[in-house]
Amino acid sequence: MNSFFLNIALQSSVNPNTFNNYMLLGYMVMGVIGLIYIVSLVLRQRNLQQDIQLMERLLQDDEEAAG
Repeated sequence: MNSFFLNIALQSSVNPNTFNNYMLLGYMVMGVIGLIYIVSLVLRQRNLQQDIQLMERLLQDDEEAAG
């Protein structure tokens, strides 16, 4: 019985170009997701560097006020 359904599935005419189009679309979607992730990491790193600079300035101001 299972081989009957397998034969029907294998005999269905599938256009290879349609498969290639879906595969290409999948690669493009994954590329866009990867690019968005990399941009997100760059923005996070930039924000962290700005936070570190702000903390250093605040620490300097506190040391100057105390000293």
